[in-house]
Amino acid sequence: TFAAMVPMQVYNTLGNAAEREKLEKIKILIIGGGSIDPELEKKIKDLPGNIYSTYGMTETLSHIALRRLNGEKASMHYMPFKTVHLSVANDDTLVIDAPLICNQTLYTNDIVRLYPDGSFVILGRKDNTINSGGIKIQPEEDERLLQPIIDVPFAITSVPDEKLGEAAILLLEQVSEEKLDDIKTVMRRVLPPYHIPHTIITIQKLPLAGNGKINRKRCREIAAELI
Repeated sequence: TFAAMVPMQVYNTLGNAAEREKLEKIKILIIGGGSIDPELEKKIKDLPGNIYSTYGMTETLSHIALRRLNGEKASMHYMPFKTVHLSVANDDTLVIDAPLICNQTLYTNDIVRLYPDGSFVILGRKDNTINSGGIKIQPEEDERLLQPIIDVPFAITSVPDEKLGEAAILLLEQVSEEKLDDIKTVMRRVLPPYHIPHTIITIQKLPLAGNGKINRKRCREIAAELI
């Protein structure tokens, strides 16, 4: 059985026992049409079958790269199809040349790391980049590093700062003081020094969009209100 879904469909399906049972019977599932939230990806890893994340743009009509999400071959790396050539612009965004499906070079807003084997890892969106004292912080990348040590919903966001321009903030749902101390300690170990959030703010519930992804605009607003 083959199926193609968007992340929101998978998110909703996993929340319904009967629908989840149907999902588990699918042999090959491709998920596209939007980025996959780390929390959702964690749940996907437990599913049987072969599950892939697709990468593409409206201009490419379909996906141009795949990433395995579960099983022994699960990876953070997208592998492009053989007819696709990728490069990185001066601002670290992905550039796509796919002459068989599009007759022009495509410039994306995705910050990526390109590897010698042709694969790439998406670090985040250009419009989410935090510029803190000249250091560019990609919140999505730091969130992936913190995911194993923070077991409540959280997000890296920012607030305006007179000295730095922007100051990174860790916004997370409430935890015990002991757990908060543990997070602070491990954060210093796993994040680069200049990426460590200046402040940790705890809130009742992390704002999410309808598709289950972090509502980054609302996170910035909440941080500005509470700082």
